[in-house]
Amino acid sequence: MTVGFDDEGGVLAIRGVVHCRKNVALRVSLCFEYDDSYIPHRVRCYRFAYIGWQAGGNLLLKYHNLHTDPGEYHHRVYDPATGKEIMYERLLRYQFPTFPEVLDELEYLAQGL
Repeated sequence: MTVGFDDEGGVLAIRGVVHCRKNVALRVSLCFEYDDSYIPHRVRCYRFAYIGWQAGGNLLLKYHNLHTDPGEYHHRVYDPATGKEIMYERLLRYQFPTFPEVLDELEYLAQGL
């Protein structure tokens, strides 16, 4: 994982790959705005991306809000054997999963690998 901090832009970015069992990986990209003019400091995540795949294989899942409108949250699930999208849904912000929930779903999808 890498953590980048841009003092001028007020942006903190966390990016990296989490390697899981069964040769599965999860790419994580989180961008946070911070404001140190308040005590305590305020930090808010405004861009998210979780992309899971089988190394050397197909995508398993995607969660992200990387489109033009950051208020659009997307969840996609792929067939591990073919890589074809088998499920798509738009989410509201409050429905976006936490990191442990994404890992749980990825583990569930990788059961048959």
